[in-house]
Amino acid sequence: MTGIDALNDTAGQVVADLVAEPGGGLYPSVYETGRLVSLAPWLAGHDRRIEFLSSAQQPDGAWSGPGTVALVPTLSAVEALLAEGRTGDVVERGLAAATRLLAEVERDGLPETLIPFLIVPALVADINARLGHERLALPENLDPAALTALRTDGWRNPVSAFYLEIIGPAAVGSTAVTPVNGVIGCSAAATAAWLGPEAPAPDGPGAASAEFLVRTQSLLDGPVAGLTSMTYFERAWSYRVLAAAGEDPAVIAPLLAGLPGDVGRTGAPSAPGAAPDSESAALLLLAEADRTGELAEPQCLWEYDRDTHFLTTVPVGAPSVISNARVLEVLDRYRRQGPPDADRYADAVARVARYLADNQRPDGGWHDRWHVSPYYATFSCGAALSAAGIGEPLDRAVAMVRAGQRADGSWGVRGGTAEETAYAVLLLAAAPGDHQDAIAGGVTYLDRAGTEDPHPALWVGKDLYAPVNLIRAAVLAATKAGRR
Repeated sequence: MTGIDALNDTAGQVVADLVAEPGGGLYPSVYETGRLVSLAPWLAGHDRRIEFLSSAQQPDGAWSGPGTVALVPTLSAVEALLAEGRTGDVVERGLAAATRLLAEVERDGLPETLIPFLIVPALVADINARLGHERLALPENLDPAALTALRTDGWRNPVSAFYLEIIGPAAVGSTAVTPVNGVIGCSAAATAAWLGPEAPAPDGPGAASAEFLVRTQSLLDGPVAGLTSMTYFERAWSYRVLAAAGEDPAVIAPLLAGLPGDVGRTGAPSAPGAAPDSESAALLLLAEADRTGELAEPQCLWEYDRDTHFLTTVPVGAPSVISNARVLEVLDRYRRQGPPDADRYADAVARVARYLADNQRPDGGWHDRWHVSPYYATFSCGAALSAAGIGEPLDRAVAMVRAGQRADGSWGVRGGTAEETAYAVLLLAAAPGDHQDAIAGGVTYLDRAGTEDPHPALWVGKDLYAPVNLIRAAVLAATKAGRR
């Protein structure tokens, strides 16, 4: 959706779009589109995907992203064009950019996108194989042994279905993964890897997956987004911020219709076909509690407990402050309901609060692997601490946010954005104290910026992405909360 502004966009329209568009209004992904070109040349829209890759190249020869974030999409685009037998200026400039970015990784480390330590060696190997010689060299600090272990047998777990496209021939038709509504791992690329390089028979076991890919590529006329859906996560998240801002319950009620039930016992993924995760389960539990006033017993969260913190997914061990913030809010809210094992929950609340305090940055903010901007992590952690009544880390977070406001009333790490400004306003509106001066400046900026496209890609996937409909919900909620 384009050309929306805060005065004309409405919560009702955002709700309708979130329900009707499970993809969340995502923009095309260079990485994911490149993988489709290489893995599924039989799929409708193939020529338009090639045109998209060719036209999306930046003047420096790279694709999509600041700094080394551009490495993964650049490698994907180059490998895809080589798979098509393309040569010439676009490919040569792409190879030169990839060489430069790999040298930057040697110096500065891998980009903070998902599993670059697996994706980068996979694509470098594939590019060299296409060229027939070793044009690209891995940085010395990047060991390909992890990719070898993954491809040998390490990929047979629910989480790795999301990046099945780097597994190789073993992924084709594998019984280790199961399509959900035709989708593997909430990813068009992973689904294409499972189907293989030949078009499946119309009545064969891959028919539903092929239909899904045809449908998905049609949404953006050939290119595809970096993930197919985060519909459970996005709808629960949006319900919460809009409800907290005072939106009419009847307007936002459709966001919770059809979401997973019995989440407290069984857990939940971010979308159909994704691996269960603690953050999505916590958000769904909190959204339902916001609606009913009662939080279901969150038994499912104990699976993620690792003493000092809670994991996001099992068996992946990298912790997330945002996931722990959601868990903190659930544990504390349930503890306050007075369950028989309240002491167990009180102990966990203290442990998670300590983890968040220990991981707060010197400036008072937080940073997390799921988002480029510290304002999203700081809003998430600060809101959870505010709900739990934990003061000192929250005070430091509020000071960090107030200090980061720009002269035009906005917030943002690379210039002011509506998304980051919304998170700052939402935190200040939820925090104790008088912050009306900063809030008013933020709301004035949001009135000017609105929910207009495009939003910079700040969310971290295999490459960066922007969940447009969720961002619209954040902007509308911040505007409403800031005026209360």
